[in-house]
Amino acid sequence: MGKYARFLRRKMKDIDGKERPMWRTRWTAPAASSGDKAHPPVLLVFNRIGDRKPNNTVPRLIDLTRRLWACQRQHGGHHHYDGKISIIATGLRNLREHGPAGPGGRGAGGEEVSRA
Repeated sequence: MGKYARFLRRKMKDIDGKERPMWRTRWTAPAASSGDKAHPPVLLVFNRIGDRKPNNTVPRLIDLTRRLWACQRQHGGHHHYDGKISIIATGLRNLREHGPAGPGGRGAGGEEVSRA
């Protein structure tokens, strides 16, 4: 996840000569009305095989990547996600059963995500 975060911070000049995040020169992202700089989300799909079961892996992953996804709480109860990466985890069985338009699993902060 650290390498992915570094990739998202890389900048280069776009065809109009303006410096932009490199990934935005190839892929688009909706403009955020709050002014947040949106990053593409990461979908992690787990399969329940072997010693690295999701019930053991996901909590550890959340702890190790907290600085990449955790929001900053603002006055008035608002949350600021500027420069943060949405991390969504789901199981392979759930993805197979419902497809990408079905229930998406859980976000790294524990919130339920409606779509993968």
